[in-house]
Order: sequence, then C-alpha cells, then structure tokens
Amino acid sequence: MKTNEYPFVIGTAGHIDHGKTTVVKAISGIDCDRLSEEKRRGMTIELGFAPLTLPCGKTISIIDVPGHEKFIRQMVAGAAGIDAVMLVIAADDGVMPQTREHLEILSLLGIKNGLTVINKIDLVDDEMLEIAKEDVQSLISGTFLEKGPVMNVSAYTGEGIPELLDAIGDLVENCAQKNREGPFFLPVDRVFHIPGFGTVVTGTAIKGTISVDDDVDILPLLEVSKVRSVQVHNEPVEIAYAGQRVALNLAGVALSEIRRGDVVAAKNCFAATECLDVEIKLLPSVPEPIHHWQRIRLHVGTSDVIARISLLDRDKIIPGECAAAQILTEEPLAVCRDAHFILRSYSPLRTVAGGRVIMPVAEKPRNKLEKISLIKFLNAMTEHTTGRERLLALAEYKKIIACKDALLLLELDQAEFERNIASLEAKGSIGLLKMADRFIISLGKMEEYREKLASDLGAFHKEHPERKGMDQEEVSCSLSINDSRFSRELMKLFNRLAWFAVEDDRIRLNYFRPFDEAVFMNNVSALKNILLEASYMMPTVNEAAEKLNITAEEMNRILVYLKERKDLVIIGDGFVLHSEVESAFREKIAAIDGFITLAEVRDITCSSRKYVLPLLEYFDTKGITRRVGDKRIFLNKNRKK
Repeated sequence: MKTNEYPFVIGTAGHIDHGKTTVVKAISGIDCDRLSEEKRRGMTIELGFAPLTLPCGKTISIIDVPGHEKFIRQMVAGAAGIDAVMLVIAADDGVMPQTREHLEILSLLGIKNGLTVINKIDLVDDEMLEIAKEDVQSLISGTFLEKGPVMNVSAYTGEGIPELLDAIGDLVENCAQKNREGPFFLPVDRVFHIPGFGTVVTGTAIKGTISVDDDVDILPLLEVSKVRSVQVHNEPVEIAYAGQRVALNLAGVALSEIRRGDVVAAKNCFAATECLDVEIKLLPSVPEPIHHWQRIRLHVGTSDVIARISLLDRDKIIPGECAAAQILTEEPLAVCRDAHFILRSYSPLRTVAGGRVIMPVAEKPRNKLEKISLIKFLNAMTEHTTGRERLLALAEYKKIIACKDALLLLELDQAEFERNIASLEAKGSIGLLKMADRFIISLGKMEEYREKLASDLGAFHKEHPERKGMDQEEVSCSLSINDSRFSRELMKLFNRLAWFAVEDDRIRLNYFRPFDEAVFMNNVSALKNILLEASYMMPTVNEAAEKLNITAEEMNRILVYLKERKDLVIIGDGFVLHSEVESAFREKIAAIDGFITLAEVRDITCSSRKYVLPLLEYFDTKGITRRVGDKRIFLNKNRKK
C-alpha cells in the first residue's frame, strides 16, 4: 500500500441534478459518469468511484451515488461501507424529496460523520442563498449532520472548493478508522472482465484485510476462488484493508457466476442465509405501521432482495418504534454482523424503516418459549460490545454449539476466538468438550445435566451399591444423549470440574465410595457359611459383621444384596436367618403331630428359647403357624413350601 493511501470512504448523497458528480470532479479531477447513457442523460445511473488526494497528502475514496428516486437501490449500495457522507443540496432548488429520503437512509444505515455542501451558489443571489441555508439547517437539525460543517461552493466556478477540501481533510482526521480485525468481508458493487486477467470485482472492504493468493468464498454461490491480484485506486498492492475501495482479480470465476450483491469473504468465515436476526426501526414519518409477515424490499450491503418481516413479540411496529425481529428472504444472501440495512415498502416503493443485523445466520423459533429465549438473546447481543460477552451470550442461548459454528456466527478471527474461549472456560462460565469438533456448552446446560445426573446416580448407587458407578451408556441414557463420544467428553468435563468422580470409565457421586466386587462376593459367601454353620442359633446383624470384620455400611450392602435374592431375612431383634435354615426349620415343625410347644421345638433344634421364640413368631407372621395359648398349630401341612 502506498504511504499516502488512507482507508477512508466518503459518499455523496442528494437529489438528482444537484451537482454531486460535478462536485466530485471539482475536488478530485475525475468524472464519475463513466457510462455513455449517463453522459447522454446528464445524470448518474450507476455508482461512480474516485480517489481524492487531500491537502494533507492522504488519498481517500469517494463514492458518487445516483440521486434519482428510481436508483435508490444504487444509492443504498453505495452507502454500504462508507465512513462519512457529503450531502449535496443545490442552492437554487433547496431541499427536495430525495434529499430528505437520502438523509433518512443514511441515518438508518448508521452513518455518524459527514458534512453538508450547498452547491450552485453561482446561480443565486445572497437572499436566495440565505433562504437555502435556512432550509438546510432545518433539514439537518437533530441529525448526525447537525454539528458538521455546511460548505457553500460552486462546482462550476470553483468557488469554495479549496475550503471544502480542507473541511473534508478535517473530517478524515477526526474520524476513527474502520477496525481491521476479523475476517475479510467485501460486498460486491461492480463486476467486469479484463482480457488477459479475467473476472474483477470491486467494493468497499467492510472488515479485515485481503492479500494476493488468499483463498476466498464467493457467497451466496458457495464458490471458492483465489485472489490473483489486489488493487486500490488502480494501483497494485499486496494487501488491502477495511475502509478501502478494493478491486480483486479472482481466479477460476466466470463473469456470469458473480454479480453485484454477492460477497467476497475470507474462506469458511461466513455463510449464506435466508433468515436474519435484526433490530428494526420504523421511520417516524411513515404513514402506517409494518405488520407481521409483511412483504418488503430489503437493501443490505450491495444486495437487494424481497423478504418478509417476522415479528417476535408483537403484531406490528408503529412509526418511530424499534423492535427485535427476523427477516426471511426469498433468496439467499450473505451479510455480516452489525451490518445496517434499509427496508422499502414493496409497493409503492418508499423507504419506511432500517436497522441492524444482530445475527447474520438465524433459525426461526418454533414456539412461544423459543421466541422469548430469542428476544432475550438478541437484547443481550445488542447490549454487549466485546467478543467475549457475545460469545457467552451465544453459548447461553444455544446451550450447546460447535466452535466452528460459533466462530462463523460471531465473525471473530481465530486468535481472538481462542482467547475468549480460554478466558470464559477458566472462569467456569462455559465448558469445552474436545472431540473431533470442539463444542461449547453453557454453564446453565452443564448445571441442568449435573442436576439430572446427580439424581439418577443417587438412585443408581442405592440400587447397585456393589457397582463402581454408571458406565458411559448409562450416562447417555440418563441425559438423553445419543452421541457416545459426547457423553464420554461430558464425563471428563464433570471430572475436571470435580462435580463427579470418574474412574475406569465409570462415573459416581463424589461421596459414594465404591468397593471391590470380588471382596464383596467373598464376604457374601462368608456370611452364608456363618449362617449355615450357626444353623438355628442365629447371629445378629452386629455379631455377623464382627465375625466378618466389616463396617456396618458394608454389612448393610451384603444384607440388601442377599435379601433381594431371598437368601436371608432379618427376624426378631436383628437375628439373621438363612433361607436354607428357614426351610429346614419348617420341615421339623411340620413333622410334629398335634400342638407345637416351644420346649418341643427347642429340643428338636438343639437350640434355646432365645432363638426358637423369634423363629416361631416369624412363622406366625408368615401364616405358617398359629398361636393358641402357650401352644401353636401348624397350618395346612399340605401347602407348598
């Protein structure tokens, strides 16, 4: 880039035949009416472009746009990407309808800087000039031009042109340059063929930088190309920046494959869309509201498409009101985040509203809850200014999103994106699942998973106290996750956060202490042997635990395990009765003729009252025996055991 080349674009605006093109020629020496029809008709039809060297030595760009009402589309296309505006008003005509509409459009497009030029002062006397000045002041009052300079010139005689150049120089010095960060984005406003070179596109670079040999996407065609050469103001350069008028020679692209309204962008950083999340402001001057699902003409960047308005929380937008909405286009287009746009009524054509793109690739909400969530997200994206804040808002809205999709939606360069992820992850605001494609998971979604899994694990540990924890398949089932790789990485994330313990691909609650299954089964067998050897002189739970040398918690696990398998029961004051001993006892008392006495049972079991009494009382509760005074009778000896 030449040392005097400065990335700044100033655009003209104003009513037809007020001398915009003549003013541009007077300050730059270049006639922007390049088409024969423009020469013949004496008016600008297409966009014109010129370099302008300022008194300070800096060279900026001028875009000369049509003023006729029929060419508003070209006017909006020209306004895309400009840094400041030069509103031209003829002293002999004063403020005209297209003057007002152009100013409205510029305000809606978010232009913040500019100056006003009263041209053709050679055609009026002092009194008429004063009237024109009053007319201009009334027009710009309350607008972004109110505090800017108002210059009186004659592009025909040259009067006031040096002062105008100085004013433009001051304007450039006081305006901040476009941010060069982020991926390259250029809306195409001209396409032509140069023999021996091929297809060339021009436009104002909105974001990023572009270099020779860079790979680019052509959207919405989804074609991939390589930049053969780069020019700024007809001079070859190695690199061009946001804020410059840029010409790109593209390899492998036919002239018929690209048109004005398309976009040349950094590869894999933007996408075509038919649904935009936006903020719309209806002009106070329009006579009627915009209604939900109204058909409308959308001008954004250099594209012009038919679309419908989908309102999220109301049926209509009244004049002067702002609202979050979605725009659904009838054909795909590519836009960048924060791009300003114009809405014109479908018929008759009139500028009615404008706004800003909040999310360039959107999805239509399916129900009322999703609409509420979307509105909350769009409000957050409007309020937040940093990439980190927007990444957090996106994660909270989407709950789970692939990093490549988040990068595309936020339009950050890779380095800044990675810094934001690292910062939010370190603070615990998001989680990062590292699979083939990395996924961001919001804190809210993680806590939702945590609550569900904790509940299910609590029940699992009670049901399977002998197991170390849930395996991956069981976790997937608990959380309704179909992707096994996702659930595996989620388990690792929970382990890193110390929310749960993961060991041998099993996940458990932190307080749960798993035990050795082999030791557990050995203790199960040992308890069975103790009970069989004790026979009718049954040990209590505590006595059995002491013999096994295990804790009460471990003993309880064994008892639950054996009771579920009906291998034992607890009777009386905590005596442990094995099922085989129970069966043998039943057979012994069934063999007694007549009444059963406690002494008789004691003798045939070779035990004592301490054990026989709880056994008989247990049989009473089961309906095997029935007590009659101090004796018992055996009920239904023929009944199956």
